Amino acid sequence: MTKKTNKIDEIETNESKEPEVIGVRISFEQEGNTLGTTEEYEELDLSLEFQSSVEDGPFYVIKTKGWSFDSPEEIQKLIDRASIILKK
Repeated sequence: MTKKTNKIDEIETNESKEPEVIGVRISFEQEGNTLGTTEEYEELDLSLEFQSSVEDGPFYVIKTKGWSFDSPEEIQKLIDRASIILKK
């Protein structure tokens, strides 16, 4: 004798799960560069986008019309700040 299963019982619901973080956006602002080649204020949006879950780590997406920096380490510091905010 085979047991019949109810298709409704097989459907997984999200009712008991916590909401998942799918992305975080952090905006930075600084004065424009001294050469005057950018706006008076420069803005940079750093998005952390998650494919699966926060535990898997994010993709980092940078969007800006212009952001001046003296060394690559300055960009790494922005990414590090975003990572610290995410862990809080």
